[in-house]
Amino acid sequence: MKSLIATIFLCLALAGAVSGAEQATNNSSECVGCNSDSANVTENQTVTHIFIQEGSGGSFVNDGSGNYTLTMTDVVPYTTFFADRPARDVGLVPMDKFLKGFPFGVDNPPNAAIILPDENGTSDMVVVELTKPQYNNTTQTVTYTASLLKDYSFESVWFQYQIGKVDASIPERFGRVILVIDDCYCVSVSYSACDSACRNGCWSLKHAKCEPCGGCCHDAGIGTYCRAA
Repeated sequence: MKSLIATIFLCLALAGAVSGAEQATNNSSECVGCNSDSANVTENQTVTHIFIQEGSGGSFVNDGSGNYTLTMTDVVPYTTFFADRPARDVGLVPMDKFLKGFPFGVDNPPNAAIILPDENGTSDMVVVELTKPQYNNTTQTVTYTASLLKDYSFESVWFQYQIGKVDASIPERFGRVILVIDDCYCVSVSYSACDSACRNGCWSLKHAKCEPCGGCCHDAGIGTYCRAA
């Protein structure tokens, strides 16, 4: 747990939000501004989150198809989330519950950063898309199918501060690893008046999933790809 707490404060510092960390709690209800029953947009619905997983070792191995198998060993059994500024929203979700609830579908998988910190305070980092998560609680291992990205965009502004740290590659095997997963994207809804049937998505801690909230994705310039709600 000490390593997990250190990771939370590291990421908060990178986002410039450490000054409000003492106000954050891990007993939040639903994500700020989420309302799956209304198409109305509120100011708080601009809040975005990132999701953090950590292991003491792992590998990033080419599977021969152009993709990679990302393996994280001795993982912390929780996914940590926190909100971009100015929100002060931090919490924990059991790993298996998060992986079941977060949309990792191949039609529009989430972007993520694989970060390999070292003793000198620097790090290697690559940006990937993630699909097919698997978690073994007995061996404390998480695996993903990952695809390296050269062109990418993110929902969370946290990544804007990290772009200059992105590398072309990382070692095949490594020690401590931090995985930072981007926020919810659009979700498809059958009852929406949106032309594309896509509404903005936001994280619901209560249901441990991304739920529709706010207005139409194409109205916000996000695009028309949707994940199932």
